[in-house]
Amino acid sequence: MSDLTFVVRKKSDGNGWTIRSHSILGESAVGPRLAKGSAYPSEFGLIFDTMAEAKETAEKWTKWYYGQNYLKKKRKSKYLA
Repeated sequence: MSDLTFVVRKKSDGNGWTIRSHSILGESAVGPRLAKGSAYPSEFGLIFDTMAEAKETAEKWTKWYYGQNYLKKKRKSKYLA
């Protein structure tokens, strides 16, 4: 299972809040690459005026991401014990 989370950060210009993805590799911008062939929910948005609004939407991103089929599929092991 993936260890990706969505975090809320103050925008670099100080005006508003943005949502970024965070994993063991660090933080990065949220983009269509997360969809991996499924529909990317651009309607959620990434930039917000209030922190509360951004946190609420970050939860939507988390539910969407962990609801993707490619994360739910169980992979068969190549090796038998």
